Amino acid sequence: MRNDFSMGGVVTDSNGRVALIRTTNSRGESIWGLPKGHPKAGETPHQTAVRETEEETGLRVSLVGTDPAGSVEYVFRAGDGIQVHKRVDFYRMRMTGGDISTHDDEVEEVALLEPAAALQRLTYENERLMLERILS
Repeated sequence: MRNDFSMGGVVTDSNGRVALIRTTNSRGESIWGLPKGHPKAGETPHQTAVRETEEETGLRVSLVGTDPAGSVEYVFRAGDGIQVHKRVDFYRMRMTGGDISTHDDEVEEVALLEPAAALQRLTYENERLMLERILS
């Protein structure tokens, strides 16, 4: 088994809405989740979380606090057949500007949703439970 580590953001705007992204998985299924991604060489976790969140949402964001607000962990089988233990640390962020229509091409859609709607729309239970803890 190999390990994989990413960082992402739980972004809220001034009205308390939460930013979610829609992508398509390898089976062609639509997935709603929180923005996240892998670090580039030399990046700190904070830098990765902000960069990935801004790229995937089109929003400008700032960190709220320095520690991760929550994490999710899961195991999956990669394309090469190897099992991967994945951990994603999510940082709380505030939207400071930007436009969701300028998201990168890895993302098909970005939505700013009321917390209850965001919790319902998230595809994966582990992200839903983590977001529920962060927002409570």
